[in-house]
Amino acid sequence: MRRVKPERVWFSASLAAAALVLLWLLSRNGPSDGSTPSDAGSPGSVPTTIATLATATPAATSLPESEAATTSASPAVPPPSAAAGELSLPELLALLGIASEQRTGYERDLFSHWSDEDGDGCNTRWEVLIAESMTQVSVGAGCSLSGGSWFSVYDGLTFVDPADGSIDHVVALAEAWDSGASGWTPQRREAFANDLGTGWELIAVSPASNSRKSDMDPADWLPDRPVALCDYLADWLAVKVRWGLAVDQREHDAIVGLSASCTSVTRPVILAVVGAPSGSSGATMAPRYCDPAYPTVCIPPSPPDLDCGDIAFRRFTVLEPDPHRFDGDHDGIGCEG
Repeated sequence: MRRVKPERVWFSASLAAAALVLLWLLSRNGPSDGSTPSDAGSPGSVPTTIATLATATPAATSLPESEAATTSASPAVPPPSAAAGELSLPELLALLGIASEQRTGYERDLFSHWSDEDGDGCNTRWEVLIAESMTQVSVGAGCSLSGGSWFSVYDGLTFVDPADGSIDHVVALAEAWDSGASGWTPQRREAFANDLGTGWELIAVSPASNSRKSDMDPADWLPDRPVALCDYLADWLAVKVRWGLAVDQREHDAIVGLSASCTSVTRPVILAVVGAPSGSSGATMAPRYCDPAYPTVCIPPSPPDLDCGDIAFRRFTVLEPDPHRFDGDHDGIGCEG
């Protein structure tokens, strides 16, 4: 059964592509006479250089005719497996057009969710919960889940009953509408609302934190846990870049200030193609918030500090630096007892 798609897709970009990215980013400073660069972007547009670089990997599926009509001014965009490398928060922000927001006409039902894309009986909500469980989860009839446990990165709460969790759209549906999605086709809005093509657009969180966040953006809401700030900003920006959404000036200025201390956090550029199978990359998801020190299981980074008694996994691979200290005898195997 399909699980949610890869958290991060690593790419072997050519030196020429890397050079083009660098040249484009440098060009964001604009001409010395203060005129506006021609590829500054607008709501729903794809920056020319990024789209051009992406075409080095052929698109697996073309946009439907109705969708292509809305993007005819932009070069062909890549499938979820194509990207132009890892970018810092300022570089991601530089890819976004700045435009005022328009809430007129928004209704949540205009973003159809939750769908069961592959018909396996587990809709998008359940797919996210399956992928993000810290412990092995059993899937029963009707996609009933048992044995799972989840960590809410926004506030640090944990829950073991899947009914106690909420699935957060990191960029809220209303925020997407405000910044470009109002002009999308119903198909594209549904694809956005159910996007399993990355591990950072939909995440399992506590209902309390999801309610507090509501439809707010980083200018109005931030996670309760300071350690989650940089990842939240990076996720939010990566979603906006992926879907060609804009930011307003207030959001832009807030992110510039907030991201100053997030120098080590990056995300790849992964542009969305509506109509392409989400599983076209053929990869298995490495869900968001899984520590790379434990590559064969999904265990969140510290904090909180976890002991073997807090998790269900036994005899799994441990790599340095082993932040949870599961490998007491340093033989590369965790929780052997």
